[in-house]
Amino acid sequence: MVIESIRGFNRAVPFAPYEIQTASGKRYHVPHPDFISISPRGSFVVVIDSKDRPHHLSALLIERASLTNGHRRKARKRSG
Repeated sequence: MVIESIRGFNRAVPFAPYEIQTASGKRYHVPHPDFISISPRGSFVVVIDSKDRPHHLSALLIERASLTNGHRRKARKRSG
Protein backbone atom coordinates (compact mmCIF):
# COMPACT_ATOMS: atom_id res chain seq x y z
CA MET A 1 0.00 0.00 0.00
CA VAL A 2 1.34 3.43 -0.92
CA ILE A 3 0.53 4.96 2.49
CA GLU A 4 2.83 2.43 4.17
CA SER A 5 5.60 3.39 1.71
CA ILE A 6 5.08 7.06 2.59
CA ARG A 7 5.27 6.26 6.31
CA GLY A 8 8.47 4.33 5.64
CA PHE A 9 10.01 7.26 3.74
CA ASN A 10 9.14 9.57 6.65
CA ARG A 11 10.80 7.28 9.20
CA ALA A 12 13.96 6.66 7.18
CA VAL A 13 17.26 7.55 8.84
CA PRO A 14 18.76 9.48 7.23
CA PHE A 15 15.72 11.04 5.61
CA ALA A 16 15.75 11.31 1.81
CA PRO A 17 13.43 13.72 -0.06
CA TYR A 18 10.67 12.08 -2.05
CA GLU A 19 7.62 12.92 -4.13
CA ILE A 20 4.05 11.73 -4.25
CA GLN A 21 2.27 11.31 -7.57
CA THR A 22 -1.52 11.28 -7.85
CA ALA A 23 -3.73 9.57 -10.43
CA SER A 24 -4.04 12.91 -12.27
CA GLY A 25 -0.24 12.99 -12.70
CA LYS A 26 0.33 15.86 -10.27
CA ARG A 27 3.46 15.55 -8.15
CA TYR A 28 4.04 16.82 -4.61
CA HIS A 29 7.59 17.20 -3.31
CA VAL A 30 8.28 16.23 0.32
CA PRO A 31 11.68 17.71 1.28
CA HIS A 32 11.40 16.83 5.00
CA PRO A 33 8.94 14.92 7.23
CA ASP A 34 7.70 18.25 8.65
CA PHE A 35 6.05 18.95 5.27
CA ILE A 36 3.61 16.02 5.40
CA SER A 37 0.91 14.66 7.67
CA ILE A 38 -0.86 11.32 7.33
CA SER A 39 -4.24 10.70 8.94
CA PRO A 40 -4.21 7.96 11.61
CA ARG A 41 -6.22 5.57 9.42
CA GLY A 42 -4.25 6.48 6.30
CA SER A 43 -7.26 7.73 4.38
CA PHE A 44 -5.69 11.07 3.43
CA VAL A 45 -2.40 12.93 3.34
CA VAL A 46 -1.69 16.66 3.70
CA VAL A 47 1.45 17.94 1.95
CA ILE A 48 2.66 21.51 2.61
CA ASP A 49 4.37 23.08 -0.40
CA SER A 50 7.27 25.58 -0.47
CA LYS A 51 4.80 28.48 -0.35
CA ASP A 52 3.26 27.09 2.86
CA ARG A 53 0.05 25.97 1.10
CA PRO A 54 -1.60 22.71 2.18
CA HIS A 55 -2.62 20.10 -0.38
CA HIS A 56 -5.15 17.52 0.87
CA LEU A 57 -4.78 14.22 -0.99
CA SER A 58 -7.09 11.24 -0.79
CA ALA A 59 -5.09 8.05 -0.31
CA LEU A 60 -7.28 6.44 -2.97
CA LEU A 61 -5.88 8.86 -5.56
CA ILE A 62 -2.18 8.47 -4.68
CA GLU A 63 -0.50 6.27 -7.30
CA ARG A 64 3.05 6.20 -6.01
CA ALA A 65 5.73 7.67 -3.81
CA SER A 66 9.33 7.72 -5.04
CA LEU A 67 12.67 9.13 -3.96
CA THR A 68 13.96 12.33 -5.61
CA ASN A 69 17.14 14.43 -5.97
CA GLY A 70 19.62 11.76 -6.90
CA HIS A 71 17.98 9.14 -4.72
CA ARG A 72 16.07 7.54 -7.58
CA ARG A 73 16.74 4.00 -8.57
CA LYS A 74 18.86 3.77 -11.66
CA ALA A 75 17.03 2.72 -14.79
CA ARG A 76 18.17 -0.48 -16.40
CA LYS A 77 19.72 -0.18 -19.82
CA ARG A 78 17.76 -1.84 -22.56
CA SER A 79 19.59 -4.30 -24.70
CA GLY A 80 18.89 -3.66 -28.20
